[in-house]
Amino acid sequence: MRAVLTGVVVAVVLGLGAAFVMDTQMQRTAQVAFQTGGVRL
Repeated sequence: MRAVLTGVVVAVVLGLGAAFVMDTQMQRTAQVAFQTGGVRL
C-alpha cells in the first residue's frame, strides 16, 4: 500500500513539474513561433 501511495505522489509531482515547464518555457504565440529573419506572419 505504501508503494502505491508513493507512486501516486511521484506521478503528481512529475505531472505538476511538467505542466509548469510546458506552460512557462514551451508556449509561444504564433507570431513568435513562425517568425524568421526575413518573413513575419
